[in-house]
Amino acid sequence: MNLAALASILVNIILPVVLVAAAGFVLARTLHVEARPLSRMMLYFFSPALVFSSAYRTQLSGEYVSIAVFAVVITALMGLVTLALVNIMRFDRLTASGFALGVLFVNAGNYGLPLILFAYGQEGLARAALYFTMSAILTQTLAIFIAARGRASVRDALLNVVKMPLVYAVSLGLGFNLAGFTVPEPIMKSVDLASGAAVPVMLVILGIELARARIENDRAVVMLATFAKLVLTALVAFPLAAVMQLQGVARAVSIIEASMPTAVMASIVAVEFDARPKLVTSIVFASTVFSVITLTVLLGILQ
Repeated sequence: MNLAALASILVNIILPVVLVAAAGFVLARTLHVEARPLSRMMLYFFSPALVFSSAYRTQLSGEYVSIAVFAVVITALMGLVTLALVNIMRFDRLTASGFALGVLFVNAGNYGLPLILFAYGQEGLARAALYFTMSAILTQTLAIFIAARGRASVRDALLNVVKMPLVYAVSLGLGFNLAGFTVPEPIMKSVDLASGAAVPVMLVILGIELARARIENDRAVVMLATFAKLVLTALVAFPLAAVMQLQGVARAVSIIEASMPTAVMASIVAVEFDARPKLVTSIVFASTVFSVITLTVLLGILQ
């Protein structure tokens, strides 16, 4: 890996993703475009369409099962790392909740899917969509943890998980896939149209959210969470992929998706549960900015 290779990765893979997100950033700053309407459309329509399409068409080989298991295990391992850091730093309950959101919520969708598409094409995207599905389910389930540690009730958090369309989209997609059920062509074409819009809209939302983010206080906490999200996660992901015997594109996709910055969804959950939302938004901003460097290096190592 040399500087020329890193420059090529930065220009040909990272830059296209950044430019679309930058469009969202500019729209938010100049036209005061709000993220909430787009986020709701993404949450309830575009993302479920993308996940359903992927789950429905995916060939369920052992490799895909390994990717799904990897997503669960890496989240559990980073949960242990997060717990250790929280205890070492002696964070109060709400700060611990915000810190956990910053480290555990991975942007496998808005940022991860477009990046994987540019880096590994459709072959990588199919595997990344599965990882995204698993991470999305885990993300919503982690709301239970936030509720228990923060100010909301566990019952409300459980209801929030049940209401998530992604859970039903992946269940239907996998169910139809395993049962060999053929979705009528007109319906599938509609699903494909919606899923095709998901990736660019994800990046625009990311840009809009970043336009409103600021690192206002607790910079040490923000930097620690950013380091844990981008660096420590990658250091855990490499040996885990080796233990699970992941190879080729599956290995690269799993490691990259795990090492993506903090998801914008973390900010939404933080606001909902009042779990230090300004802190979480700062972590989202910092981790996304620094990920341009870490992901360039990571892609250089994996390619």
